[in-house]
Amino acid sequence: MILSKITQATQFLPSLNLDLANDRFTDFFLRAQEWLVSHVIGEGLETVLETEVGMTASDSHADLRRLCQRVIAEKGLLDAIPEMDMQLTEAGFAVQNNDQFTPASAQRVDRLMAKMPERIAADVDSLVRYLLKNSDGTENEPKPYDNWRGSEQFKYLTACFMPLYEIYDRYVQPPVMSYEQFYKAIPSLAKEMKVVADYYVSAEEIARLIELTRDGELLEIHRTAIGWLCHVAASAYVKNIPAARNYAAYARNVMLSDPDSFPAFKASDAFNKPSVNLDAGQLVNML
Repeated sequence: MILSKITQATQFLPSLNLDLANDRFTDFFLRAQEWLVSHVIGEGLETVLETEVGMTASDSHADLRRLCQRVIAEKGLLDAIPEMDMQLTEAGFAVQNNDQFTPASAQRVDRLMAKMPERIAADVDSLVRYLLKNSDGTENEPKPYDNWRGSEQFKYLTACFMPLYEIYDRYVQPPVMSYEQFYKAIPSLAKEMKVVADYYVSAEEIARLIELTRDGELLEIHRTAIGWLCHVAASAYVKNIPAARNYAAYARNVMLSDPDSFPAFKASDAFNKPSVNLDAGQLVNML
């Protein structure tokens, strides 16, 4: 396991001050690791991180290991909280009482549980940023986690232009701070963006920009266009189609200002369409 002991978890969660057997939370940590593997790192990196490091050997994956352990500790604790003070007895469930501590109020526990998803989202983002930064090597100058870019997890996270919860939160502004909400929304964000933006900039150019994003080869003008496409995805996702079409028109205008930087758009039927009026009502009538 990447993280299995309470003593390891306390470095990330100081409130986990428990005088318990080190394996008390093992199953919660194992489930959290499975979640992290399926959502972000993939089985390849899991194998790398589960390799034991000798006492005298340096850990070449120490930074990645720590980022993963932090998320596993947080997710494991969040999942464990509802069961932490309960025991099943012959007469049914009972609350465990420890005379050395004063039980926390329900409000305090609720605040902790409300805060943990926000922490998990921020720390998964830190992990993804680290992997993106350390996986964009070349044949002559490889980076340690280049293989991650071939994983299904990488492909899923980069299906549109929002590989980070932070970006999703910025554009979509969801009412609930939840990484799981963002993760489940990725296919819909990608689909809704393509449905609306295809008319204005072509599906081929969107696919090309996604590949440039994945390869880390974006120019500044690409980033400008992608910013508008993020607005398209967010607006379409919440069913504000007039706004989504306006944003798609803005992305189109960026591409028209330098069509050579957007060759798939330039070669598409979308390029030869007349200029798009940015009035939402007229845009609705055009499609």
